[in-house]
Amino acid sequence: MNSKSIITHFDGVALEYDFAVTLTEKHDDTLFQNMPMQRNRVLDIGCGSGNKSVLLSDYFEEVVGIDISNEFLQIAEHKKKVKGAENVTFLNMDAQTMDFDEKFDMIISRTTFHHFYIATVLNRCVSLLNSGGVLYIKDNVSKVPTPARWTYVAGACLEFPLNCKAYGIQNARRLFSHSISKEWLSHLASDKYLSEQDYHEIYGTFLPGCTFQKDGWAMNVIWKKP
Repeated sequence: MNSKSIITHFDGVALEYDFAVTLTEKHDDTLFQNMPMQRNRVLDIGCGSGNKSVLLSDYFEEVVGIDISNEFLQIAEHKKKVKGAENVTFLNMDAQTMDFDEKFDMIISRTTFHHFYIATVLNRCVSLLNSGGVLYIKDNVSKVPTPARWTYVAGACLEFPLNCKAYGIQNARRLFSHSISKEWLSHLASDKYLSEQDYHEIYGTFLPGCTFQKDGWAMNVIWKKP
């Protein structure tokens, strides 16, 4: 999927996607368990609406979040302002062509790598990490590269009563509406996910010694640069 299509899709769903992620995102134990000892600079690739970047502002001297959706970045800037996180910088930048003068002690990315030429971005990440720095990627894993739309609709129906209990009926309705919206389903129809075997073959090749953690719908990849 090309960058222009990704921008169009995410700009169109930015507010509702942010609502869904902010409401349902759980505490990320893997992130906190794998933070490096040195915490000067951290890069958040595909930062979206800025939740993780703003969170990391409490743990690192400097946080840089990059994304290609201006709508997401506007939401992220608002969250930065509300938090008073002056050590966070948001940039409109494509990870596939990213370039920085200084290196990072940690690089993270959530549900973004399936949009990339993975080898290109992994090579850039390796070159941008300090020795001892940590790369933490969380992305979708699936036996089928592009699941059928009906599976997402069925999933939304199954989750609705659970979401009513967890978040209240109004929030559950809003989550449901987003999950089955034409805009969101169109985006999902363009996604292509890796299988568990693909993860081990691709990431294992570019990140020797990395660890894999299956986490429901996602795969966590953690690598420490020698």
